[in-house]
Amino acid sequence: MSRIHRCGTPKHMMTMNKKILAAALFAGFAAVSSVNAGPWEVLFDGEKVQGLRGYMKKDFPWDGWKIEDGVLKTIVGGTTIDLITDKKYRNYEFEVEWAVTPAGNSGIIYNVIEGPSATYFSGPEMQILDDKRHFDGRNPKTSAGSLYALIAPSEDKTLKPVGEFNKAVLRIVDGQVEHWLNGSKVVEYQWRSDKILELLKESKFNAWEKTFMQYDTGHIAIQHHGEEVHFRNIRIRSLDDVEDSQVSMNSLTPEEKEQGWELLFDGESMDHFRGFLKDGMPEKGWVIRDGCIVHEAGGGGGDIITRDRFEEFEFMWEWKVAPGANSGVKYFILEERKRTIGHEYQVIDDGKHLDALRGGKYKTASFYDVFPPQSKNLKPVGEFNVSLIRVKGQVAQHWLNGQKVLEYRLGHPDTLAAIANSKFRNVDGFGYRHNGHILLQDHGDEVHYRNLKIRRLD
Repeated sequence: MSRIHRCGTPKHMMTMNKKILAAALFAGFAAVSSVNAGPWEVLFDGEKVQGLRGYMKKDFPWDGWKIEDGVLKTIVGGTTIDLITDKKYRNYEFEVEWAVTPAGNSGIIYNVIEGPSATYFSGPEMQILDDKRHFDGRNPKTSAGSLYALIAPSEDKTLKPVGEFNKAVLRIVDGQVEHWLNGSKVVEYQWRSDKILELLKESKFNAWEKTFMQYDTGHIAIQHHGEEVHFRNIRIRSLDDVEDSQVSMNSLTPEEKEQGWELLFDGESMDHFRGFLKDGMPEKGWVIRDGCIVHEAGGGGGDIITRDRFEEFEFMWEWKVAPGANSGVKYFILEERKRTIGHEYQVIDDGKHLDALRGGKYKTASFYDVFPPQSKNLKPVGEFNVSLIRVKGQVAQHWLNGQKVLEYRLGHPDTLAAIANSKFRNVDGFGYRHNGHILLQDHGDEVHYRNLKIRRLD
């Protein structure tokens, strides 16, 4: 990107002013966000480690790490095992000070799950490096502060000399990821945005697509790369309160509007919905309460559908069920069938409802009676989950709380074979893409829906 110089402003002064401004904004933002943030959890205070353990281990790996002079250090020649937080986090601010020895290499790897053989098989990395001496420093995309092998740090990056401590901050709120280094924001991106997905396809991480960056909640890891690297002042705090207080309910951000999202429910009216085979909303069963579309237990009323039809789309919504409750979101609904038959994203209490206890094809986020979801992060009953259905071309996806849990191809022999073993085997055209309505199911139980939004992909 070319640099534009304004008349009378020396280049070095522009750079200095940008860095000062970035540092001031960071300090001011941190001060504001701390009002709603959770308390700091100190993971290493110079004397003891708490809240950290070895990856895939129960205890701290003292055979690979040591505390010396108030600093947590990797042991060269020791066991090369990464540290991870005991807890998983979704929205958070993680701080650490780090110093490398000559040609040193490490990293902060985040949204990590346990299971794969290494932390980097699931989590992306904020690089820690001696840029001048390590080979990776020659490429900006693998230099210190980068989103490793994907996004280079900005020109505002400043790096302390080898042996001196740098301060790194990793901040994630509702999928917006920021890397900060020595007071400057050096990387910013949206978790699993279209841009990131394109970068992943062209990278070495494409070989790990089933696990890499699939989870928006996970552990934070500190990498042991074999070289000696020093860490101190390690702490973390939850920013879930920031998300809840700063994101308006049932509304669109300017960015979402620009991306083509449409709001289907504003918290006050049901203008975008009507009853199935009806002109208006049912007179009973469905109510608006506390900014949610609520179906009351035993209230009746029947299923409701969107007034518009959608064929290729992304539909996102939040939902929660009462204990033992069952509902569902169906797509490709065709009223000419005279029945509410469509592909169903199951919404249910997995632990108590008898239908869910039949097996995976009947649990939350399944393609009901056809395909089960894969491993998923389901919130406890009574808490809101975030779900998404994506249909593009002949590929349909089910997402739950930031994780893709199911993908299948419309009209594919494997899909049609699974349908042949379901209750939909005799439904004409089932398993293919249609321009249809989206339906919220009345299954007789209490369920809450909010933040319903959609964008067309055709």
